[in-house]
Amino acid sequence: MPEWQGAGVGTAFLNEIMQYHLEGNGRCQRKYHTYFHTSHPQLCGYMRNSKKWKQVSAKLNGDNKVRSIKSLQKTGKGIQDGKKLTGGFGGHFRAVQGFKYLGNEEI
Repeated sequence: MPEWQGAGVGTAFLNEIMQYHLEGNGRCQRKYHTYFHTSHPQLCGYMRNSKKWKQVSAKLNGDNKVRSIKSLQKTGKGIQDGKKLTGGFGGHFRAVQGFKYLGNEEI
């Protein structure tokens, strides 16, 4: 573990990057809010209690993996070298929470 773990370096860096985009310094110089998804309990706690972030979603388990596989195959993204892929997204039991970066704005 790094010596600086828990010192807030990671969240400070994350906030700076999000603010950079919010001010229009990122892609195509457009000002936009950024959405961030995580399953890390401490990071979720930080974001929930920060005035710079607003929680916008929470899912306690993964999506239906079979449905994901069928969707990928239907769109052609589930085919590689002429063979149907058997992998998909979801099927895990991990809580994923989504947050919107507000910066210094009021909620």
